[in-house]
Amino acid sequence: MPACQPSQGGTEDDVILVNDEEENVPVNEETAEVKQENNDAEDAPFTKRKRKKTSAYWIHFRVITKNDGSEIPQCVHCDEKLPVLKDGTTTPLHRHIKFNCAKMKALSKGQLKLKVGKGNVAESSALVQNWKFSMARMREVISHMIMVHALPFNFVEYDLFNVVMKEANPAFTKISRASIRQDCISSYEIGKKRIQKVLNTVNRVSITTDMWTSVQNIHYMVVTCHFVDSDFQLHKYILSFVDVPPPYSGVRIYDSLFTCLKEWSIEMKVSTLTVDNATTNDVVARKLKESINLQKKLPIDGQLFHVRCSAHILNLLVQDGLSEIQAIIHNVRQSVKHAAASSSRVHTFSELAKRQKLPKRRLVLDVSTRWNATYAMLSTALEFKEVFENYADRESSYNTLPSNDDWKKVEDVCSFLSLFNEATKIISGSEYPTANLFLVELYVIKEALDDVALDEKDPMYAMACKMKEKFDKYWGSSNLLISIGAVMDPRYKMKLVDLSFKAIYTGDEAVKEIKIVRDTLDDLFKEYVNEYKENNGVALGSANAGGENGGESIYSKTPASFMNSRFGKRLKTGSAKYNQHIRSIENVEGVKSELDTYLEEGVYICEPGVDFDALGWWKANKHKFKILSKMAADILSVPITTVASESAFSAGGRVVEPHRSCLETKMVDMLICGADWYRHYYGIDKKKATENNDIIFIELDQN
Repeated sequence: MPACQPSQGGTEDDVILVNDEEENVPVNEETAEVKQENNDAEDAPFTKRKRKKTSAYWIHFRVITKNDGSEIPQCVHCDEKLPVLKDGTTTPLHRHIKFNCAKMKALSKGQLKLKVGKGNVAESSALVQNWKFSMARMREVISHMIMVHALPFNFVEYDLFNVVMKEANPAFTKISRASIRQDCISSYEIGKKRIQKVLNTVNRVSITTDMWTSVQNIHYMVVTCHFVDSDFQLHKYILSFVDVPPPYSGVRIYDSLFTCLKEWSIEMKVSTLTVDNATTNDVVARKLKESINLQKKLPIDGQLFHVRCSAHILNLLVQDGLSEIQAIIHNVRQSVKHAAASSSRVHTFSELAKRQKLPKRRLVLDVSTRWNATYAMLSTALEFKEVFENYADRESSYNTLPSNDDWKKVEDVCSFLSLFNEATKIISGSEYPTANLFLVELYVIKEALDDVALDEKDPMYAMACKMKEKFDKYWGSSNLLISIGAVMDPRYKMKLVDLSFKAIYTGDEAVKEIKIVRDTLDDLFKEYVNEYKENNGVALGSANAGGENGGESIYSKTPASFMNSRFGKRLKTGSAKYNQHIRSIENVEGVKSELDTYLEEGVYICEPGVDFDALGWWKANKHKFKILSKMAADILSVPITTVASESAFSAGGRVVEPHRSCLETKMVDMLICGADWYRHYYGIDKKKATENNDIIFIELDQN
């Protein structure tokens, strides 16, 4: 279980209180008044009225009238019928509820039951533990459900929800929407305290930001924190989903971001900021870098601080390239639209597809500017090429059929874009490090661009040249972070930098850029060494010194120092000074050589198809590379895309869900953040909906 997760059973701190009291407590058995419906209300006025039933135990019974007219109580829990009571007598009711009712015994506070639970939702191992029903705990978990599954507050008032809960446990009592709203606030505060405790133990964090809008056109900024803990586990938490007041300038966004960082007390722990390529974000990155650098808190003066979202850059590259074949894309898009325009056309197209015995049973239509949606549309349409040709013979109104040359170009484009599609998928993960994965994909993309751009007769020549121009704009100079990230992967080290840079740059440029990467590595590692010496100065200077006696060894018979009466202070002997000097030299040299040792050793050979865990490798080698492993963890924690924050929302297109948008902005912040935190708490993976929201699937007839 992650460090920030409490035990699943709950603790005193985790119990939700309403107005400082646990809600839905049992009714006071001596003072509660129970109103029993009077079935004889319409009897003759001279008939003696029945006494009002005032005992609290009547809430556990219903009154049944027998054939002879006598009334007997029946337990609502176990359905047992009691004998006819004497007037005013409730002792049998009391005795039954306290001692005889099996269900009430199970629900009593002193009676524990066995519960088979799990560490979290994703784990399969079970844990048997004692359990007793707690309405407070139920309300807490329900508040988690409301946040994680984006349910409306009035969900708890649904009739069948309450029926289900009553069937599960008769002691469950109905919750109002106002109460569950307050419970969500309480759960947010509890979750925030847990995460704050974890952040207090972390020295450096990486931040990603992105802008979102609501249906009311309110602009929100999502701030996500990434870090690696002492156990080399990667963590991601949404810290804030704050509304940014107009005008939406870089300064306003910076102010909102810095306020958020100060609220979490991490403003001086930020080592990198990953943002998309909007001009306003350049202002945000510059101002935040200046603020942090005033305290000299950024590694190598912030050379790695501003990280441009690689997924956005790939998107710009591909969009530029696709602009060269817009006419072909238009024809394919219109072809799909024509076939899907009516049920009769879908039926005709489906029948033609069946004759071809095609495995695919649906067409794809892109609905957004995301290039991967266009790629999916083109690649799917390509499989139905012959079907479209036959369809044109039967539909006279269909006049956008691509030519054979167009289909050939679509085939080439899809083959080419598959490289970008694969790269985008790889670097868009948030559960594993990505800083070490992009350089190898970038190298393959650059080689493919160069190959096409060298052949003017290639049908993709114009497209490749345009993409190559954009590539050189963003990666013309060495991207230090993705290069250093690759070096921190034991499969690659400097060997991948040497290989890829020779493809990305010309001869002299490659040598220059490789040297920049190596020099930056040395400078960064020296800073980690100095930081280690400052934090562990005594340890460095007195390793194996023998404890607190000024470096005196247990094997030495002579003191390491003596009191000099002339100077009035303790002076070290000559041998002690020499030993201290040797220890200092050896320790410093040992620390400095960690990077060289790592780079000189051979690369790790990973079997094809095996998922390699770079952080796991560093965890296994942390004692060998005491300082370098810490540096590697910090580098590998840096996300190179902002996609991690985009995938936190179920609505595609970076738009807040409508039923969340109608709430006040602070409540939206709590619900979005709480949903992210409690997904981690229960081990629930967020289902990405962006693919489905960017694409329309046209299902073909199956019969």
